[in-house]
Amino acid sequence: MQILTIKNQDKLLIVAPHPDDECIGTGGILARYPELCTVLVLTDGRQGQGDVPPEKEKEIRKREFLAEMDELGIGCYRMLDYEDGTLMQHTDCLVNIPLSGYTKIFVTGIYDNHSDHTAACLSVYNALRHQKIHHTEIYLYEVHSLIQQPSHMLDISDVIDKKMKLIRFHESQLTSLPYDLLSRNMAEYRAIQNRQPGKYLEVYLFRKPDERPEDRTIELEERLQKQILFYWILTKWMDRKIKGQNIVEVLGTRGYTKIAVYGYAELGQLLCKEILQGGMCVEYVLDKTVEKTGIRKLPIYRPDEIKNSKQELLQVDVVIVTAVYYFEEIKRELTETGYRNVISMRALLE
Repeated sequence: MQILTIKNQDKLLIVAPHPDDECIGTGGILARYPELCTVLVLTDGRQGQGDVPPEKEKEIRKREFLAEMDELGIGCYRMLDYEDGTLMQHTDCLVNIPLSGYTKIFVTGIYDNHSDHTAACLSVYNALRHQKIHHTEIYLYEVHSLIQQPSHMLDISDVIDKKMKLIRFHESQLTSLPYDLLSRNMAEYRAIQNRQPGKYLEVYLFRKPDERPEDRTIELEERLQKQILFYWILTKWMDRKIKGQNIVEVLGTRGYTKIAVYGYAELGQLLCKEILQGGMCVEYVLDKTVEKTGIRKLPIYRPDEIKNSKQELLQVDVVIVTAVYYFEEIKRELTETGYRNVISMRALLE
């Protein structure tokens, strides 16, 4: 393994999927070379650890991140605020952010056990390809999973305590999984692995801009993220049911009485049944492929039917989208059709 060399003329970009990944993975670099670093966080972190509502969680995590940047004295930072857990749908998020001035870019790897981490890596590659950048060095860093066969290491023994302090700024994320201890133990393990007991190392995997992951890997990660989101919906829904809460009450509190549901796969069918059993009406269902709901007096339409010949059906209070993975795309389509209020089932459960 080579020693990572950072020079005074280097410009470093740290790309983090979530606020705290930057210090867990590259806290040693941030602590030693803050004047060379720009930090770019891609998501809002709303699905982090903790039991507060996601909208509140993202505000907490933003404050924690800003406190960390203030501690480091870093003025060049930015949060893009994509919704946590959806980054695989936004792998073009960096194409309009100029990257040519950076000599080294650090980002999570594609096998770091989190789809947003994979997406962050793909976003960097997509941006470099779009901007035709071939000279920048890419280094993958580890957060959740050890990098297999890392190429570079950096001795951070003199700043390990500083790195721990940076991670502890993200106090909300240390409740059930102490990332500070995890990161410290990982750095100690890497030192022992490289016959340097008593020290602490960060390790990275060097990649060239043209070494983009294969399309098959991308496809598998997209499918994984869909399943993770589906699982999240079901567990949140079940948790509400156990607590005696139901979706009809939420809809009533928001003043929704005329409801349309988009998507009639498993989630759409279950949602319609719960709403109907709760004594509330579903005006109709929207779906591009399903032709019948199987429920008497519950019609189903294709979205293009509404756009072309059934404009009167636009007068509903809300359209609830159960195809949550594709929500942004569906919302754009429905808004262009004329719907005023389109929400994700995920947001409804939040």
